[in-house]
Amino acid sequence: MNKQMIMARLQAQGPFLKVIAGIDNFDVDNVRAVAEAAHGVAASIDVSVDRDTIAWIKANTDLTVFVSSLDPAELAQSAEWGADLVELGNFSSLYDQGKTVTPVQVLDWTREIQRLTAGNVAICVTIPAILSVAEQIDLAVQIQAAGADMLQIENLTGDLSHVAQIREVVQLPILLSGRLDVANMAEAMATGADALGVGAAVRAAGDVPSMRRKIEALQQAMMAVAVG
Repeated sequence: MNKQMIMARLQAQGPFLKVIAGIDNFDVDNVRAVAEAAHGVAASIDVSVDRDTIAWIKANTDLTVFVSSLDPAELAQSAEWGADLVELGNFSSLYDQGKTVTPVQVLDWTREIQRLTAGNVAICVTIPAILSVAEQIDLAVQIQAAGADMLQIENLTGDLSHVAQIREVVQLPILLSGRLDVANMAEAMATGADALGVGAAVRAAGDVPSMRRKIEALQQAMMAVAVG
């Protein structure tokens, strides 16, 4: 399926839910458990770079597969392995190490992903939340011009006002992720985001049935706002 078809399939679902297994989560059993819980409920899953994981999810679920990394070469490899979308970010692993990321770095990485994949895979690029709102807005415009297909906006502080501001200056689908749970689904949806990414709240639920109930609750909360 080409990237235009992938993007059309996601957007046809209206606001969609991405369940995040974790950019640094290489626990095969855990990632598969998250995928089993999300299958048939969420639209997509976000996983780390692992060939067998990508193949297993594609063979055993109906989920659209995002693969996340900070390495353009790893993302290009993931595209060859069957990832539906490759995602630059999130950048939490850098923040946890006390590191920063600059707009120039993000743009350079975006262009390198485009070069390595020859534009043949959908690319989602994360806007670093550590930047000022003005810098985030400017970077979003530049990322769109560089050929990305989707933007991911990080929620680190709980203040979501910047999402709508970015939404106003780009035509790309916006995915909001970070610190989201059932309690703030309505607030997150009110930003105009096209998709929401939830990871920690799902994984914290524990086993597959519990994670599935959490994902169902998240999906129901999203739909209640979408149709309300």
